[in-house]
Amino acid sequence: MNRFHENGLLPTLGGLCALVVVMGIGRFAYTALLPGMMDTYGFGENIAGIMAAWNYVGYLAGVIAMRKARSGVRRYRLFVCFLTLSLLTTAGMGLVTAYTLWHAMRFFAGFASGACFVLCSSIVLDILTAINRPVLAGIFYSGVGAGIAMGGAASGPLEVAAGSAGAWFGLSALCLPLALVAAITLRPGANRAPAAHTPEKSAFPCEKGGQKRQYHILLVAYFLEGFGYIIGATFLVALVQATTNSPETARLAWVVTGCAAAFSAPLWRYAARKGYLRMLVLAFLLQGVGVMLPILSNSTIAALSGGLLLGGTFMGITVLALQNGVALSDKPSAHTVAVMTALYGVGQITGPIVAGAVASGQGFSTGFAISSASLFIAAVLLIMGNFKKT
Repeated sequence: MNRFHENGLLPTLGGLCALVVVMGIGRFAYTALLPGMMDTYGFGENIAGIMAAWNYVGYLAGVIAMRKARSGVRRYRLFVCFLTLSLLTTAGMGLVTAYTLWHAMRFFAGFASGACFVLCSSIVLDILTAINRPVLAGIFYSGVGAGIAMGGAASGPLEVAAGSAGAWFGLSALCLPLALVAAITLRPGANRAPAAHTPEKSAFPCEKGGQKRQYHILLVAYFLEGFGYIIGATFLVALVQATTNSPETARLAWVVTGCAAAFSAPLWRYAARKGYLRMLVLAFLLQGVGVMLPILSNSTIAALSGGLLLGGTFMGITVLALQNGVALSDKPSAHTVAVMTALYGVGQITGPIVAGAVASGQGFSTGFAISSASLFIAAVLLIMGNFKKT
């Protein structure tokens, strides 16, 4: 066991399990369960968008609150605290039916996921940096996709067996053993987290002054990613179910999204050896196409291909962008992850509100078109910024 801690495998597994709980389920189970909730409780796109936005407001607040977290026992204790809060708020969604209480649950679920994402990322990335195994970051971040796939696969049977409310309880119960694994494997006595973060050499070849410029461009692109991807990640199931009139196809598209996200994160991290910037641009372009496919065609192939491209890129962009940000910034890892995730979070708050507002009872197609445009703009900015002279 000690050998698996020292080579980074157990801390990576623990981080993966944590992301399944707080991100894949705590945040994104809402996507899989949203159509059933809308049918059961009779609310429309605008309410769905506002409810999602509350989650992302909480996410941003959690990220900001943890921006100054330092390595050590206190960071771990905070991580366990918010991991527990994520479990409780997932179950809590099945306990309440009033809009205001749902908003509160989504806010605190978002706060827990944002805080845990920063804390867990900084713990795991510090460990992997200390043992010179940064490639394992791709496996760590695949936890988000694994959680999405798990939620998508389990939501249908749970809703059939226990309704929308019972499905939330069931997902929380499924997450409990994963949370225990995370708490055990990431404890300071086991993971040997270093006292301070030592940045790796930047993956971007920079001129003098170019590193700072590229970091700022990366921040803008990451904001646009938050805005663009979250519309697809929040409303894909609802859009596909409306366009195909098939709940099964909609859920399958979400499972495909999660599976693609889980498998793609380590692949993107490996592909980054060919150049982070090149892979980031490619990921943005592919994601833009993926978001467009379900509104260009109501076929099953378009829905599944859209889910494949969305899932196959959004965690890849997270892996590439965060590791680049840590390399390009001269700040501690928790600070850099918090700043980048905060901008990402602002985009995520804005995205569902815009998509819900432009829907006007007509579905989410217009919101998906706006999402796609933002992703293409991010790719263009990254390309232009790289060639701009200092």
